[in-house]
Amino acid sequence: MSDRTQLAIGRNTISVPRMTKRIIEMAIATGLTGLVALVILVLNNVLTGRGGWLNGFDVWLVYIRRPDILGTMLLTALVTVLFLTWQRDNNGGKR
Repeated sequence: MSDRTQLAIGRNTISVPRMTKRIIEMAIATGLTGLVALVILVLNNVLTGRGGWLNGFDVWLVYIRRPDILGTMLLTALVTVLFLTWQRDNNGGKR
């Protein structure tokens, strides 16, 4: 089995090591989780009248800088990527 895989970026594909692709997948999942948390916290502050958009962003910054939150986000992304990889490998290419 090859230790390289294809990474699709836009209309281009790049051959990268599998570990690099897994790390990029983890970074994307962590970033999307942070973005969802931003939307939830900002909308919560706007809808409850606690100070508006900017205050919601400040609350998000305090929240996202906590090491336990970042660790949980990264651990969740790692477990998800490893599980999906394991699932693909055990499935034998069947769908």
